[in-house]
Formats: sequence, C-alpha cells, structure tokens
Amino acid sequence: MTVAWEVGVLWGALGAGGAAALAALYGRYRDLPAFLTGAVACGTGPGGSGLSVCETLFRTPRAALLGVPNALLGLLLYGLLAVGLLRNWPAWFLCLAATPGFAMSVFLGASLLRRNLRCRICWAGHIANALLWLTLGFQMLHPDG
Repeated sequence: MTVAWEVGVLWGALGAGGAAALAALYGRYRDLPAFLTGAVACGTGPGGSGLSVCETLFRTPRAALLGVPNALLGLLLYGLLAVGLLRNWPAWFLCLAATPGFAMSVFLGASLLRRNLRCRICWAGHIANALLWLTLGFQMLHPDG
C-alpha cells in the first residue's frame, strides 16, 4: 500500500528528473536560455569558450554512456518508472530499475563536487534519482507505508 507522501515524492521526482533530462538533452545539442545555464546559475566555462559550465558538462564524454546521452537514458528510465507506477509493478522491481540511474548520479554528482562545478540542471536530475531510489527502497522494505 502506497501512502500519499510516497506518491507525491515519486511523481514529483519523476517530473523534476524528466524536466532536467529534457533540458540537458536539449543543451547537449543547442544553447539553453541563460536563466537555466548562464554564469549566475552554472559559472563560466573553460578557456573563454563562451559556454557556461552546464553547457560544457552536457557536451563532455561523461555526459554519455557508450555514445548514448545520459539525459536520454534518464528519460527512458523515468518513462519506465512512470509506466511501472501506473501499472502497480512491485517496488522491488522499480527500485532495481532505478538503481543504475542512482549509481550514475552518485558517480557524476561526486565528480561535480570534486571539481567544484555548479550545474542546477545536473543537480536537479541527481537529486530526483536519489529521491526515486530511496523512496522505492523504502516502499520495498516497508510495503505497508
């Protein structure tokens, strides 16, 4: 039995993560509006490239896994989890499905911290992945809420 706070966290995280993934995917190929990725939000990019840190991050090799953009993988994950929630798939399966996204977020988030980089869009996706994984894990361990 899912309780209201779990539903709110899961759907909120799916919405925030999906929006972040869409923005990151768009930013991989085109310039995003300055209020999302400008110097105030993300800092300035390396070597006077004219790009913000966020735009630079979206276009680095770390922004893709085996050539597939991380943001696209995120959108696929969020779609799978949304279908699973609507169809009442077991929490253990949804948590298992969310684990690779959470693991990538831990790795990439640690990289952002080590390199002292700011990227609001990146952090929105990483926090969404953490909330999804933790909430689904809680559901799995406490099925009665």
